[in-house]
Amino acid sequence: MSSPYGYGGPRQDRPVGPPPGVLPPPQAAPWPPQQGQYPQQGQYPQQGQYPPRGQFGPSFGPGQFNGFQPPRRRGGGFRLVLLGFTMLIFIGISAAVLAVVLWTGADSTDTAGPEEPEVTGPSIVPTPTTTPEKGTAEDYLLNADVYRTGPLQEQNCPAANLGSGSLASQKVYYQRLFKCLNDAWRPIFKDLGQNKPDPGLVVFDQPVSTACGNFQPLSGRVLAFYCYGNQVMYVDVKQMNRAFGPQQDLAYLMTIAHEYGHHVQGVTGLFYARAVYLQDHPERKLDSSRRNELQASCFAGVFSKAVAKSYPLTDREDEFKEQSSNSFGESPSTPDDERTHGLATSQGFWIQNGYNIGANKACDTFAAPERLVQ
Repeated sequence: MSSPYGYGGPRQDRPVGPPPGVLPPPQAAPWPPQQGQYPQQGQYPQQGQYPPRGQFGPSFGPGQFNGFQPPRRRGGGFRLVLLGFTMLIFIGISAAVLAVVLWTGADSTDTAGPEEPEVTGPSIVPTPTTTPEKGTAEDYLLNADVYRTGPLQEQNCPAANLGSGSLASQKVYYQRLFKCLNDAWRPIFKDLGQNKPDPGLVVFDQPVSTACGNFQPLSGRVLAFYCYGNQVMYVDVKQMNRAFGPQQDLAYLMTIAHEYGHHVQGVTGLFYARAVYLQDHPERKLDSSRRNELQASCFAGVFSKAVAKSYPLTDREDEFKEQSSNSFGESPSTPDDERTHGLATSQGFWIQNGYNIGANKACDTFAAPERLVQ
């Protein structure tokens, strides 16, 4: 059964603005567009310079979403504009939220639903079963170079004490962890030929204005979110305390590592490839959303492996497994049209798969069978 933090609850507390395609917060992409061919493997889509952090982009206009327009398709030519409500939802305000379901145990209403993946020791490397046309968005999603990068470098990253879970304590915790995230992922980006600035981090317990909208603490089901518009992660101190308290520090680790996973998707071009893919396959919106969110969680698992010895996680793996499988995602009773992040068991599967494999080849969720992305 979903808790108040899960999906399916009241929605009147959402921020005013275009309706979100995945529950809040929205995402924006306010940088000047630069048209060009869809990227070759290892080449990031050139969309112009990023704006200064915190600076708002232009308002929505016809045929564009805060400046972003997808590149042309090779051969047939990608459509240059994202048309219609579906893609307005996705690009303008697509959420990168790790929503929480505080699992209360199975009951008669929760036993029905899609097949749930096993969560005990997953260790798979997804392999594409189709061969899309080279250079297409689908090809990019299935065969991106990031999957061929090695493990993240081991990090010396002992966890800071969350204390009472106050703003000051959470800041110290996240800042230490955030430095480790940057240090771990920066060499991967370099290997891919990307030299992007490190993302920003805002920890808030008061109303906050962002390039993706204005947000109140304890708003809806938002724990934390990544804004593509200014490449900044935001963490709601009060919501994290209400959801977990300061004792469940592994939930804090997975939350911020998941949001950083969305930054990885932006830097590597996976975010843009998915946007373009959905132009031709709008009927795949929910399936694609789940694959996108579960991929971010898998990247979080890969990072967790890099800090396992120093955090430490090596003597807490059972706790890590339990936390990852029961705290994030959706219940089987969540309506099908709201299952955007994947079941709690699916979240656990991909976090643990990333951890067990310890390399990004574990995270090609777009190549995974449907039963593992429910």
